[in-house]
Amino acid sequence: MEKAKNTQCILFDLDNTLWDFDGNAKIALSQLYQKHNLEKLTGKTDLAFIELYEVTNAEYWRRYEKGEVDKETLRTRRFIDALQKLGLREDLQPKGLWQEYLDICPTIPTLIPNALSTLAHLKKHFKIGLLTNGFEQTQQTKIKCSGIHQHIDFMLSSESFGIPKPRKEIFDKAVEMAGMTHEECIYIGDNRETDVIGGLNAGIKTAWFKLSEGPKVEHPLFLGEYAHLDDFRAYVMGLNKNDK
Repeated sequence: MEKAKNTQCILFDLDNTLWDFDGNAKIALSQLYQKHNLEKLTGKTDLAFIELYEVTNAEYWRRYEKGEVDKETLRTRRFIDALQKLGLREDLQPKGLWQEYLDICPTIPTLIPNALSTLAHLKKHFKIGLLTNGFEQTQQTKIKCSGIHQHIDFMLSSESFGIPKPRKEIFDKAVEMAGMTHEECIYIGDNRETDVIGGLNAGIKTAWFKLSEGPKVEHPLFLGEYAHLDDFRAYVMGLNKNDK
């Protein structure tokens, strides 16, 4: 634990680290699919649509983070393209489906297990910040509806800052907002490239909230892999012998 001493601030990713993005998105997508009778129009189940949407959405997010597409293209085309892959022409698709999704999904409050208890406990001992690649208003809705907002000191979104993870600048800004040095912060996120590699390249001690298999990470500042937030909390609390 030598490399993680003097920690004063814990920075968390939001989606799929604290807020259950995958689970909540599936609920919202299924509701919309049924509302608009899309199974009748496509001949495919909501599960088939969700699978295609997830792949399409991930690709558009990769392009957005590289600056290849803008916000509105990401928000709209992920739905249009997924439905076209199911065989539903764009002119036959429900108008404004993307907006309905944005109205519903962020209000669904399901969190990663033990997210609130982890935040509440760590908040007693550390400053807590969120660092997210999501859109500002959407992420604000998520943290308010789920109760996360009660346990954080600040949130920095890529939209509000203008630069996404894994760029070093956004990690530097989060450290600045915390009023700390890089050495006094720990960051944890679920995405290997945008979170883990991004945090390490920014010179921040970084942990990986890892729920599936993936390439190993070797770096002097890497704090390991955690499949449960309780385990991460126990590790962090072990950094200070006076914390019980």
